[in-house]
Amino acid sequence: MGRLLVLLTTALLCIAGTGLASAAVAPIIHQSSARPATVFPRGSIPPSAAGEPNTGIRPAPATVSPSPTDSSLAADPTSASSVADRATVPVKVKQATQAVLPNAQVGYEVFDRIDNTTLTSADADQQFAAMSVVKLLIALDVLSRNDWGAPDNGTQQELHQMLANSDDQIANTLWTAGGGPAIVTRMTAMLRLDGTRPPEDPGEWGDTLITPHDMVTVYRYITDQLPKSGQDLILGALSDTPKIAADGFDQYFGIPDGMPNTSWAVKQGWGTSGSHAVMASTGLVGPDRRYVVVVLASAPGNSYSTLPAVVTAGAGALAGLVRAAP
Repeated sequence: MGRLLVLLTTALLCIAGTGLASAAVAPIIHQSSARPATVFPRGSIPPSAAGEPNTGIRPAPATVSPSPTDSSLAADPTSASSVADRATVPVKVKQATQAVLPNAQVGYEVFDRIDNTTLTSADADQQFAAMSVVKLLIALDVLSRNDWGAPDNGTQQELHQMLANSDDQIANTLWTAGGGPAIVTRMTAMLRLDGTRPPEDPGEWGDTLITPHDMVTVYRYITDQLPKSGQDLILGALSDTPKIAADGFDQYFGIPDGMPNTSWAVKQGWGTSGSHAVMASTGLVGPDRRYVVVVLASAPGNSYSTLPAVVTAGAGALAGLVRAAP
């Protein structure tokens, strides 16, 4: 009887041990319908569509700057705020924007180029009409069709005027010369933009659809992929953005007014698409253009005059992520 008890006890322990071991190694699978985040290793460049058929363009040769070492990052006083601080940002952005216009739809993303980290985002895959932000794709397409070499002086002046002053007449000319919607198709293929789509009406370049996440990818391409001549041309124009645009609109909403006392290079967008007003503030912010900031917003058309304040409030709520320490 004693021997039988021992054998039974031993068997039970073996069975229990097997179950525990199985539980310890069984994977826990979390399924999500969301698009997986695109992760670029530190120091890498956003992938291009080199080798893909029918793009008609060649990606620019890589010109990646050396990345700082982990020790230098640890000593960097401008390093991103703690995870705990970041967790409160979406609440602050929502409160700030809804206080201005409760029915506004807002999507945003902030990316740290040095830490190679998305600091915060919300509705970053939501599509918004691009308005004048599509001029970045028009400029990149001009450079690509020039084999990424520096264009002639006249074209350089046109690109600067189109980007800095948001000149629509120049955009119209370059849009037509590049094949209109084909520009968006080529750039979407080259940059692998998931949510960017050409406009349904070929003549309405402002109705091109973009997402906050895709615009972060565009800026990372500009900073990490373009040859220096292209970077200097585009970023020089974005840094030279005047307060009043070519059409008389005040384009200092969003990043310029919401993130004062820091350097920026921005491309703004404003207008109406269908029955909705749309405002966009996008660009590079902080020392060495460390942060990519994208804030896009839309609301019913009768909110057109209020929507810039929504974008400024959103940018202001994000300012703590990009403000350099004293």
